[in-house]
Amino acid sequence: MVDRIEGHEVRDPGGPHARVEVQLDQAAEELTRRLAGRVSHQVVREAVVEAYQRLSEHAKVHGFLPILAARSAQRRLVAAL
Repeated sequence: MVDRIEGHEVRDPGGPHARVEVQLDQAAEELTRRLAGRVSHQVVREAVVEAYQRLSEHAKVHGFLPILAARSAQRRLVAAL
């Protein structure tokens, strides 16, 4: 749920969007560890978010998208090394 306070959008911290963000953060942290410092956390996080956005455009079920996005990002990042 998104509310407005003084003209600014404020998301419910317990809403579904917040849970997805936490899952994407966790996936990016794990992937950063797997890549053992060869790629910065910021680059990994961006790759995971981009993969999530790409997958979510056509997905009918979204429950496993964060982990699928992490796997997709890992393939792309490892190929670029």
